[in-house]
Amino acid sequence: MASKLLREEARSGSQDPGRARPAGAQRVGALLRPGAFRRPGTRRSRAWPYLVPIVVWLLLMFGYPILETIRMAFSYVNSTNFTTGGWHFAGFQNFRTLPTLQGFQPMLRNTGLFLVGSIVPQFVIGGLLAVALNTTSRTRRWARSLVLLPWLFPPVATATVFLWMFSSPSGLFDSLYKSVGLGHQVPYFLQTGNDALLVVIILNIWIGIPFNYLVIQSGLQSIPGDLHDAALIDGAGWLKELTRITIPLLRETLLTVLMLGILGTMNVFAFVWILTMGGPANATMLPGVLAYSQAFVNFNYGQGAAIIIGVVVVLLCVAGMYLVVTRSQTRNERRARIYRPAKTAREARA
Repeated sequence: MASKLLREEARSGSQDPGRARPAGAQRVGALLRPGAFRRPGTRRSRAWPYLVPIVVWLLLMFGYPILETIRMAFSYVNSTNFTTGGWHFAGFQNFRTLPTLQGFQPMLRNTGLFLVGSIVPQFVIGGLLAVALNTTSRTRRWARSLVLLPWLFPPVATATVFLWMFSSPSGLFDSLYKSVGLGHQVPYFLQTGNDALLVVIILNIWIGIPFNYLVIQSGLQSIPGDLHDAALIDGAGWLKELTRITIPLLRETLLTVLMLGILGTMNVFAFVWILTMGGPANATMLPGVLAYSQAFVNFNYGQGAAIIIGVVVVLLCVAGMYLVVTRSQTRNERRARIYRPAKTAREARA
């Protein structure tokens, strides 16, 4: 019966191309399509087995270490029972004793200074470079490559170079300091508290500028060029175009850069440990350095894990605030798109 209907449909279509297909032929054709009798969720259910390897890998590489770190933070773990097991439950004791640790109070102060001193210059310099190098030319292409260079070097190599530059008394800046005639007394950058923190901040700025530049430039390329042309025709200057057009349209991109900058700055460890190891006198003590010192220098693994859990909680709060802000902005923009046509229609009727 089905084949008969299809033959009739083919014959009628060849004789009269403008003639409508019979209803029976349409139903039969729909039933004979590939996959017509397949259940709606069959394709989705067949895809799940391919996800098993990546799910297992994520659980083993990330899930298990996270669970063990949480268990370690709530247990008494030291060098004697770290490998043998037998961790005794400590409750919140590791968290209660954190304020009494040597270097904890300086760590809070240093973290605040390090965040502000690193993120603000990274954000401002990276944004200005993205705006300045947004147009295409041979010179600006070379400049873009130079801007991205600090991001390509490993942090260990960059820290080693900075250690040579700021070391005393045979470092590069010590020699320049003497050759310029500022004095014969060696500044000892990495041996003085404020100077050492300043060197660490400068290094973090140097490493973070390319990332800010790259993300902000990708956001700039999504802005239509007609808006900038219209601003130039209206006589808007560079500053007014930046504050009235570029920054409002890059609001979500800028928030993303700030959030990722906070997350990355809070997790800094490698180059701080190479440069100062948290010294002198805890002047450059940061959360990652303090956790490493407690776990692998003092062999107090429980308190080291507690510091890491505290940092993760703070970062989750920052990420939650970012989601709340971006969701509220998206909701407001959606409402504006919905109510604008209705308002326009009411004004047209009036």
